[in-house]
Amino acid sequence: MTENRESEIMEETPSSQMVKTTCQLCHLACGMNVFLEKGKIVRVEGMAEHPLNRGVLCPKGQASVEHFYSPDRLKYPMKRIGDKWERISWDEAFDTIVGKLNHIKETDGARAFAIAIGMSVLLSGSSTVGLIRRFCYAFGSPNCFSVESMCYRSRIISYMLTFGRFRVADPENSKCILVWASNPTNSNP
Repeated sequence: MTENRESEIMEETPSSQMVKTTCQLCHLACGMNVFLEKGKIVRVEGMAEHPLNRGVLCPKGQASVEHFYSPDRLKYPMKRIGDKWERISWDEAFDTIVGKLNHIKETDGARAFAIAIGMSVLLSGSSTVGLIRRFCYAFGSPNCFSVESMCYRSRIISYMLTFGRFRVADPENSKCILVWASNPTNSNP
């Protein structure tokens, strides 16, 4: 990006602005510049100064505007009735969830309930994970799991026991790179 173009982007008008953030479509959270016009996302680009992706976005990140504005994206609660999904109110969704949770607690006990937290939730911030864990505690269940507890922490421990430290890829200084069942060019720039 040229210096002129960068200064042009940074000039914000009341109807347009650029927001620096991270992509949330995978666990890498690459740096992303999001361009808004009148509050609507019009395009995204990789954040050049971000140490992970250095201005490059994978196809998922590049398609994030289409993902965000997809007509198939869920924007309100849906309930399966027969073979179809029907829109319901937030109150009805809340009442349905509370009813099912109470049923589990009454029939099988609170420990029969568990939450599995995905990587995108872990990356969204510690307050989200903290709230989920607090919910489990308040409900009476110790069963709150995540990819972190099932594979990430064990991977860190195995790296430390095997290599003496946490392994970090360094492709720029490698003499040989073996890629197995992966496409880092498209999935992990």
